[in-house]
Amino acid sequence: MAVVIALLRAVNVSGRKVTAAGMRAVAEGLGYEQVASYVNSGNLVLVTDDDARTVERRLSSALSADVGFDVPVVARTLAEWESIVERLPFPRHADSDPAHVVLHAWDGPVGGTELDTTRYGREELVWDGHETYGWYPDGIGTSKLTAAVLTRASGRSGTARNWRTVLALAELARERA
Repeated sequence: MAVVIALLRAVNVSGRKVTAAGMRAVAEGLGYEQVASYVNSGNLVLVTDDDARTVERRLSSALSADVGFDVPVVARTLAEWESIVERLPFPRHADSDPAHVVLHAWDGPVGGTELDTTRYGREELVWDGHETYGWYPDGIGTSKLTAAVLTRASGRSGTARNWRTVLALAELARERA
């Protein structure tokens, strides 16, 4: 059995409502165990025999059928998540202001390393495997370095979480290990 963290993309925005209880019920209906959600923004932690890619496919399909719109899912095992946390290139920023450090988790290996972030503001990015780490000193909500820009640059679909959420999901996952 493995602990998996599943991140739903673009839910609870623009009328795309997926409740935490609904997410948990769908995951449990797929046979996943110890299912927990973290805040109502598309974060699940679960225990399964499935690998993370299988969780992505099964959960996306079941959630999409349940809510009536496409629900992309990006999933990582606890071991992968721990590696993401360890590789953080902005530890000083994460210690002093974790809300402005953002993890972008993608559905595959990313390109985008040629993206000139100076065109967008003071943001800094580090492209690393299936993730992009971002430092948004003025906040992600006002940044011109949007999800759409990063999606085009990376050539992938993904979702973002601030560093507080990344750490909270790590803790929730460790409790299930």
